[in-house]
Amino acid sequence: MALKDKASAKWSELKQKLQDKQNQKRVQEEVKRRLQQGREAIDRIEKELTDPANYEKAEAKLREAKAKLTKLKAEFKKRQAETVAYTKANPEKALVVAAAAGALAGAVWTALRRKK
Repeated sequence: MALKDKASAKWSELKQKLQDKQNQKRVQEEVKRRLQQGREAIDRIEKELTDPANYEKAEAKLREAKAKLTKLKAEFKKRQAETVAYTKANPEKALVVAAAAGALAGAVWTALRRKK
């Protein structure tokens, strides 16, 4: 019965706090203040997103990324051509390297499967 009495007392205390006009007013003011802070934050973010300077920065970063991608594609094609040329010139060595890579990949795969 002690737990029931404690719960009943706590419930009565909470009801009194809810009915207290001063407490209600304080809660309403806090809610209004938090809503205002949220609105201000949304306005600030909206200004940052619509700012032409930020838009230009984003476009510049995008242009840089495209340039890097183009450069990396060219480098990849160059390396790919070198690999093909080496493979044609040295088919035995290329076969050994491919077999070793396959064996290594298989060993790693087997080791990872055992851990599960």
